[in-house]
Amino acid sequence: MHKIKLILIRFWALGVLLAFLPVYYVISVNNERMVDYVNNGFLTFWLSGRLLWQGLNPYSTTDWVSSHHIYHATWIPNSIFPYPLPLSLITAPLGLFPIDKAYILWDMVSQVLIALCILWLARRWDGLNRQLYVVFVLVATVLNGNVFLGLKTGTFIALFLFFLTLSLYFMHTRRPLLAGIALTGLALKPPLLMIVALIGLWFLFRRDWKAIAGLVAGGLGWLVIGFMQDPAWVQKFLRVSESLLDKRLGNQPTILSYTRLVCTGRLDCAFSLYGLIILILVALFAWLVWKRRATLSPLMVFSAAAALGVLLPPYLWSYDYTLLLIPVCYIVFDLIFQYGTYLYPTLFLLLLDALSIVGLIFFSTNPASETLTIQRDMWSIWVAVLVLAVTWWLVFRAPHAEYVSEKHVV
Repeated sequence: MHKIKLILIRFWALGVLLAFLPVYYVISVNNERMVDYVNNGFLTFWLSGRLLWQGLNPYSTTDWVSSHHIYHATWIPNSIFPYPLPLSLITAPLGLFPIDKAYILWDMVSQVLIALCILWLARRWDGLNRQLYVVFVLVATVLNGNVFLGLKTGTFIALFLFFLTLSLYFMHTRRPLLAGIALTGLALKPPLLMIVALIGLWFLFRRDWKAIAGLVAGGLGWLVIGFMQDPAWVQKFLRVSESLLDKRLGNQPTILSYTRLVCTGRLDCAFSLYGLIILILVALFAWLVWKRRATLSPLMVFSAAAALGVLLPPYLWSYDYTLLLIPVCYIVFDLIFQYGTYLYPTLFLLLLDALSIVGLIFFSTNPASETLTIQRDMWSIWVAVLVLAVTWWLVFRAPHAEYVSEKHVV
């Protein structure tokens, strides 16, 4: 009996993951039946990998557009693959499968990656309570509107959550060079570089030259990989990126969308106000991190940076808020630790899910419009605001002695 208890304690995370696999499979199959994945973002990722196996170039307008027609896609928003070219190497395995099977496979993999990140984060706290409560956290994640939207649209946001968590893991295990390299994986979706820059400030403040070297090495590595695929990939990517902001401005959950609303559509005013707000927020983050640098753990900094970083880019969709699962886990388990009750974290998760579902409803029911109002995905910004407020309150308040430890005891 004692040996069985030890096994359960040691491998509880694996047991929880296995228990959730049937749920994840059902979600994936149902999504495949309901979603027109040929005419949403998933085709973009699948096709970029498919073209590589066919000896074609995702950065060739001819190859890209003609392939859309081959697979009967009527939605062709970009002339080439609108992401950094090295990402196509990661999507390549999906290109080996028919698109319907690839969609189900990636939906499953995405959910497993998200669960693995949450389960590892739960292990940052000792005690049996966290082993029970993490099940509720996983259920709340399944019901989260932002995560749901990411799965439905077949995005790769789960991969970027994995990169961010992997970097955090390397920081906890005192391998800063690898942490820096892993963190550069977020560069494969450039708006997420805001998070990289915020964490990079912390590296600089603590004079962690190995982590900074990892950032440089990782960034150069992605550039070289892209050059090996297409020597002109950077110029091509910058050209396609120029049109993205014009297409998305005004209906995404960004500060710029709201400053545009405040400025009644005047872009000079909107960008000026946006720049001022960003400057204030980044300066406040830098000051707080510098002031608390002696007591901040990697988890605290990554949580605070992710909570702010999703608000800073000029364009970002609410499914990118999946990255907020790191600060959400920090909030949930720290509230249990601080107050010795499940009440506050449970109320927080319920409120978070409610806000995300409301945002999802508005996103799905309100089409894009030229009217200058709060529309489509703009409503979801309050999810990020809530997480930012609670995360910064927990991270940057007066330091507690227990924060010096890498683990909390629940």
